[in-house]
Amino acid sequence: MKNKNLFLIGLVLVFAIFATSCKKDTNSNNNQDNPKSVSSVSGLGSHPGYPSGTNFQLPKNVKIIGSIRGGMPYAKVVDKSYKGSFPYNKAPKSWITYGTGTYVNLYVMFYNTLPTPATLTLPGGLIFCDSLDVDSMGQYQKGFILQDVHIQLPAQDTAFACIQAYCLNHTLMPSSYGAIYFMGPVTNNVELNTMVGIMSPKQYPYGEEYNIQTIVWNVTDYGLTMTPAEISYMNALP
Repeated sequence: MKNKNLFLIGLVLVFAIFATSCKKDTNSNNNQDNPKSVSSVSGLGSHPGYPSGTNFQLPKNVKIIGSIRGGMPYAKVVDKSYKGSFPYNKAPKSWITYGTGTYVNLYVMFYNTLPTPATLTLPGGLIFCDSLDVDSMGQYQKGFILQDVHIQLPAQDTAFACIQAYCLNHTLMPSSYGAIYFMGPVTNNVELNTMVGIMSPKQYPYGEEYNIQTIVWNVTDYGLTMTPAEISYMNALP
């Protein structure tokens, strides 16, 4: 009887070790199939897919009128291929420019439903996606807001905002009059979030946009981490 009990105990121990080993192997395979590094670069550079991050919702009192359109705010030559009235200079009110960026300009009409003026804050890290970029790479560059953008909204009226943003896809086309965008997530990419964290307390980096754009492309299109020199450069900005 004693030998039989020892045999049963040994059998239970072997089964427990086998089950634990299988569990570890399963977890290991899951980690290989779904590494965070893959999801955090989706939609960036030449990587297909929708950008990963935290969903952003507008406050209940703020509505977008029409579509979010791309454009070139300082273009001196009219794009004759564009047939619409939005967002070129002949819009019914003056557009106010917000933020900094390079190749992505976003024209948005925000309507405030409150009977009092309000301020809309778009957070640093927010990504705007090309509406064609759902199942493919799309045609136009995604826009990346590096720092918080604060837009003043009149009471029960419309704010005409031109938001400048950085490009997340070097090989795609800059925003143009025919591009339609939608608000995507606030990025969870580690390198982009490092940039957002550094720039959060700083002034808008006017005059430094192209240097910053190069750093963004190094991350999104060339798969690089920020170098100590790049971090020092951004830390030194006022």
